[in-house]
Amino acid sequence: MDKQRDILIERLEQKLVERDRTIAEMSKPSSATATASSAASAVEDRITTLEGTVMELKKEVRGMLDELLYQKTVISEMQQRIESGQKSRRNVKSAEYIVAESTSEAHSGYDERDGIIIAC
Repeated sequence: MDKQRDILIERLEQKLVERDRTIAEMSKPSSATATASSAASAVEDRITTLEGTVMELKKEVRGMLDELLYQKTVISEMQQRIESGQKSRRNVKSAEYIVAESTSEAHSGYDERDGIIIAC
């Protein structure tokens, strides 16, 4: 009986070793799968972070473009004002200004009846 029992124990030990090998082999792909899934998770996190950064940059660029367009509008308005001011200056003909006193002694053309100064 002891021999049979020893043989049975040996067979069970062999089966146990085979199962351990099988479990170890199954664990390796699981560990690879776990590693792959953790790597995929890390990649997903990185992609999410990058997407957030891109969205922030888009908002900043949009804000800068809006500010640039506003500044362009202001400059354009200022240029129009300057150009219209120069056109109005061009339209003004040169004029001579005559300064006169309203006394009869100052001008010979003073008419006392009307109080009008006649300048020639």
